[in-house]
Amino acid sequence: MIKRTIQPFKLLFIMQGSYFKRLIIPELVLFVFSFIIYYYQTHIAKIPIPITPTVFALLGISLAIFHGFCNNAAYDRFWEGRKLWGALVWQTRNVTRQVLTLQNIDMHEKQRFTRLVIAFTHSLRHQLRDEDNTDSLIRILNKDEQNQFVGQSFAALRLTQAMGEQLGRWLNQDKINALQWQNIDNSIGELAHIQAGCERIYNTPVPFSYFVLLHRTVYLYCFMLPFGLGNVIGWVTPFVVAFVGYTFMALNEIVDEISQPFGVLDNHLPLCMMCDTIETQLAQLSEQVFEKDNTRKVLPKHVIL
Repeated sequence: MIKRTIQPFKLLFIMQGSYFKRLIIPELVLFVFSFIIYYYQTHIAKIPIPITPTVFALLGISLAIFHGFCNNAAYDRFWEGRKLWGALVWQTRNVTRQVLTLQNIDMHEKQRFTRLVIAFTHSLRHQLRDEDNTDSLIRILNKDEQNQFVGQSFAALRLTQAMGEQLGRWLNQDKINALQWQNIDNSIGELAHIQAGCERIYNTPVPFSYFVLLHRTVYLYCFMLPFGLGNVIGWVTPFVVAFVGYTFMALNEIVDEISQPFGVLDNHLPLCMMCDTIETQLAQLSEQVFEKDNTRKVLPKHVIL
């Protein structure tokens, strides 16, 4: 996620988040194509093509409406993902507080439970990003715990199961009563519910047909523009067409990017930052210290992942 101060004048010149580098080739192609069409119409053939700007105005309105629909669908997924991870931050604090305030449990067992909670957040992040969880879990878990979860498929699910099993042992040993068991088990269930919500977003993308239709329509519209504008606005046609094309193409890129909010691109959710927040806070609450994660790549300025 890009996080920087909004300065209206500087926004005109900032490259970060503008998709300019990604679109420079199609923009150059569109500019050159527009110039060729304009030059051919006005200097060689000198025959106006019977396409009026009104046609493009009507097409542009339809395209904008469809673009708005796809953008809303993509942002809904992005915002739902953010709400789920916000709930995860709260729920991990809640379940840790519930466990740490138990009177009949020794600190060693409480710390183990807290490690499972922290490992769950990192495992979920790696699962949603198709990454290996080995480095993160080795940092958090001890040797015995590593054998159970490191490198395992669906490690996050296995960790919630381990939390439930630990809770069941405490109940059988009369260290907690049935009401305490129920309250903490409900909190663990909320973690599983959040995981399922994230998996639903991850495994159910926006229908591919939307993207196909949107991309084709945008490119066809942009490459048809010079035929209708060449005889109307003259030599500025390539510049106007390139600007309109940049607007629509950049919106395309935004829709593509935020429709899968758990990735590692600049505008994706900062899952690493939220996992680090959870880890730091829960480690302090449970009086534990973990090694720093030295496997993270150096990020560009103003970008947090």
